[in-house]
Amino acid sequence: MGRKHNYMKRLPKIIALFLAGVALAAGAAVHAQTLGSQPDPIQFVIAPELPGPGEQVVIQVQGVGTFLGNATITWQKNGATALSGVGERVFSFTAGGLGVSTRVHVVVNSPTNGTFVRDFVFIPSAINLLWEADTSVPPRYAGKALYSAGSQVSVTAFPTVVANGTTISSNNLSFQWQQNGEPVPQSSGKGRDTFTFVGSQLRSAEAVGVDVYLSEVKVGHAEIVIPSEDPQLVLYARDPLRGVLYGQAVPSGIALGSKELTLQAVPYFFSTDSVASGAATYAWTLNGTPTSGPDSARGLLTLRQTGSGVGSAILGVTLQNNDPSKFVQSASTALRIVFGEQTGNTLSSFFGL
Repeated sequence: MGRKHNYMKRLPKIIALFLAGVALAAGAAVHAQTLGSQPDPIQFVIAPELPGPGEQVVIQVQGVGTFLGNATITWQKNGATALSGVGERVFSFTAGGLGVSTRVHVVVNSPTNGTFVRDFVFIPSAINLLWEADTSVPPRYAGKALYSAGSQVSVTAFPTVVANGTTISSNNLSFQWQQNGEPVPQSSGKGRDTFTFVGSQLRSAEAVGVDVYLSEVKVGHAEIVIPSEDPQLVLYARDPLRGVLYGQAVPSGIALGSKELTLQAVPYFFSTDSVASGAATYAWTLNGTPTSGPDSARGLLTLRQTGSGVGSAILGVTLQNNDPSKFVQSASTALRIVFGEQTGNTLSSFFGL
């Protein structure tokens, strides 16, 4: 139990750093000039369509038939010719920094199909997504409250969009949210940079994406996957004077060196509203037989040794969320207690067995 609990305290930090990296996305305002009213025999494929600062961009010309192979294609970047020749259908470049525009001018001159001109403007921006789960953790917990299936979670977009040298406020941007690939219009709109929802208890993860617009121009996109973690239940000793000793979890086996021991079962990553309302209920057992105490419904149980015998017992506790929409939230743990004559007869011996 001790090693498992220490791993739990490190894991949220690792996940938080990973998710913060995954959440970084970027965009560009892309404008195309189309000549003529007839359908174009050529198309431009851009990858990525919304590049980030310093990101490699590839533009490819595609067309019906073979005429592009005989066409002279000229690519200009910021007014200077960067590539020109027969059949030069692919052009790549590195996007500029935040708010630094890159203009690409393309001329396709075909002996049989005439001349086609296109202009593109790329202005990189950055969208950072951060999520926060409304799940239970103990006081002064150093890690991140992880998401568990059925819990509430909030995702906030932090955009850096620069136009004409000015950073645009979130209040002037429109956020169009998606959840698991489906649009969420009721949570989208101008200035709505936070999306709060209750996850499905049937999914192992929740995928959230957002498109960011300045007026009618799409200037950024970001997406993030929030994994669902299993809730945990951890036992801590409770001292009459100092309260719950959150600094170290009780190991899986202890020697009852004194006549009395009070334990607190602490839930990790259960929905906080279920814990607060009492929808999540505790059940204690001693050697498989249900047991209880005055505060056992609050996850608190006091053990007292009676008599002078020597032996051991298995104490178990389960926490079950009885909210129908969160019924998958359940956790249990067990503790082997050795009592009677032992070599160590102090409370500190509990943590070394």
